[in-house]
Amino acid sequence: MQKANRIRTVIAAGLSIAALAVASCMNPKVLVLYNYTDSMPHGFYLVEHREVYQRGDVVVFVVPPSVRVLVNERHWLHENGFLMKPLIGLKGDSVSTKDGRFRVAGHDFGGIQLLDRQGLPLPGYSECGVLKAGFLVGVDGMSNSFDSRYFGPIPERSVIGIAVPVWLF
Repeated sequence: MQKANRIRTVIAAGLSIAALAVASCMNPKVLVLYNYTDSMPHGFYLVEHREVYQRGDVVVFVVPPSVRVLVNERHWLHENGFLMKPLIGLKGDSVSTKDGRFRVAGHDFGGIQLLDRQGLPLPGYSECGVLKAGFLVGVDGMSNSFDSRYFGPIPERSVIGIAVPVWLF
């Protein structure tokens, strides 16, 4: 009985993924992503475009040009891949990287590391003031998440949409 249930689950999941793939092909505005990075749950996500984004939305965005070469050289993403992170800061929010901590709108999102897991230097973002433009993205309490604590704000135009979980594992 358990084996039959497992087979049905796998078949249903496969059909769901196939349906999403067909929808992506038929409507180029529909985008399905697979996340394999460790800062967000692994799995498939549907990307929905929005006119307005809010704090807490998990946004999918183009890798900032200032760190694109680094991301490609360290093989953190496939070439032309997208990053996906929670939106944590909006225009007008306070931001500080003082004392090696990443603080946005009064909330401490954790430490800022100098080196990655392989001992290679990470880029630095230094700010103590008010966010004048763009969005800040980050994962709370995860200092090894490659996010705004290392590359700063992302332009609003770089956001493709929000990530809606379809199948996580």
